[in-house]
Amino acid sequence: MHPNETKIRDFYKNFGSRNSANLSEFYSEEVEFSDPVFPNLKGGAVSGMWAMLSERMDPNASIELVEASADTETGKAYWVAKYLFSKTGRQVQNHIRTEFSFKNGKVVKQKDRFPFWKWTRMALGMPGILLGWTPLVQGKVRSEAARNLEHYLRKKGISA
Repeated sequence: MHPNETKIRDFYKNFGSRNSANLSEFYSEEVEFSDPVFPNLKGGAVSGMWAMLSERMDPNASIELVEASADTETGKAYWVAKYLFSKTGRQVQNHIRTEFSFKNGKVVKQKDRFPFWKWTRMALGMPGILLGWTPLVQGKVRSEAARNLEHYLRKKGISA
């Protein structure tokens, strides 16, 4: 097993056990992260996001790494997050595919992909079913997530 694959496996193990302190070691200082909810994070905001999500994760949440592979420069993961969305109390089972780029043994780029509309249907219920595909609802989810992260980073003294 390539050392970068081991790093990917350790990352999801730490995230699943809410050990966010070790998550920041995974990333380069110049890291760029993107997913449908947090589309353009850089630097400290990336590990800050994982710390925020870890702290706010419901006690019954689970993170399951289904597949992982990596070489010196790239890596892939397929993982499943099961949790209650705190705003609505609705159960979410999110299937996520991730691509990594490594430089000097650290992640410099991470892109998570999942069907945003499917997520809005699970997390928001009827509003997500009816309008979760629209830029209005997706934009609202992104802006609220960005505000939450900005507040968290400020509170923790993390520079983005």
